[in-house]
Amino acid sequence: MINPIRTKRSRSGFKTVCALFLFGFILSGGFFSAFGDEPQTIRRSLRAIGMGNAFVAVANDESALYYNPAGLNQVKRYITEIVSINGTLNQTNIDLIKKGWEASKNKTDFDANAFIRDLVGAKLHSDIGLGLFSLTGPGWGYSIYASTYLDMTIHNPTVPYFNAVAFGQFNVHGGFALDFMDEVLDVGLGFKATGRVGAGKSLHIFEFVDAQQLQDDLIKDAEPVLAITPDIGVIYNYDRFFNYETKFAAVIRNIGGMDFGNTGKIPMSIDFGVSTETEQLGFDIIMAADWLDFTYATTERKSTKRNIKLGAEIGLWKRSNNHHALALRVGKNGVYSSWGWSMNVPLFPVMIDYAAWSEEVGAVAGSKEDKRQSLQLSFNF
Repeated sequence: MINPIRTKRSRSGFKTVCALFLFGFILSGGFFSAFGDEPQTIRRSLRAIGMGNAFVAVANDESALYYNPAGLNQVKRYITEIVSINGTLNQTNIDLIKKGWEASKNKTDFDANAFIRDLVGAKLHSDIGLGLFSLTGPGWGYSIYASTYLDMTIHNPTVPYFNAVAFGQFNVHGGFALDFMDEVLDVGLGFKATGRVGAGKSLHIFEFVDAQQLQDDLIKDAEPVLAITPDIGVIYNYDRFFNYETKFAAVIRNIGGMDFGNTGKIPMSIDFGVSTETEQLGFDIIMAADWLDFTYATTERKSTKRNIKLGAEIGLWKRSNNHHALALRVGKNGVYSSWGWSMNVPLFPVMIDYAAWSEEVGAVAGSKEDKRQSLQLSFNF
């Protein structure tokens, strides 16, 4: 059994753990679960996350490239994103930061070993994304995006060890969409090339003593992989029904699948969605429902509840960049609730997005909730 260490070495242990998390931000990328059952993606929209990730039929902004390329035909104005930066932390990481801050503020020792024992079975999840440049116009668009990520799970309370995956990835994505049947049917095609470098391995508690050596070992084990896949999607625009514009959508993503070796796979998935949009008293209101991964390709066990996504958005004053000056969102990501907001500052090309949500990291819906918070700052016009 590990005895608590309440000396200077205790603070050193905390710094070592923080150094590993920082290394994860630098090296890692994408979405991978050490539980092995969280679907991976290349990029997620905070707008979509706030709506429970129900976005297949909505897809009317620059993130259409990642959700449904047919949605590029739903973009009515040019959107230029100069740069964006976003970050996500799960509740375990937030608690770690709070404890470290309190220990530093109160000048008390941080018992790293006791803290690790309390986290046995928990997931440590964090990622940062950087949008380098994207341009989206009616019927076409392209995007350059890089992300960093760290994912760990702690096992064994007596002599802890970690299942860890850290990788970074760089993605170039482009696509176009055409309309048929007098703008009733939109068909879109997208292509993405993703390069990923990283490593997945088990780490013993004693390997955390030398943070520099740990970082060197992870870099040595890193494997660079390049994957190129197309996406194809359709959106059927139904006539107005009592002032409600209704859309039915389907998309096949990652055709052929993406295999990144020991850092995970992104298999092909088939997604369906429906959405309605209306204007009431000056507010734009969207409601959406999706069934993602219809064939259950991204999970080992069938769990329909985890694949059903529901969401709603209410927005005020749509600006020239196709985003509202203020928008509020709620949703259901499987069995878990989500919410978010965005503020598109008038007269300035600055936009802030926030989302609080939960991801299912267990085998079936409701078995293992991982609470997360995401924040994004973007400069666009």
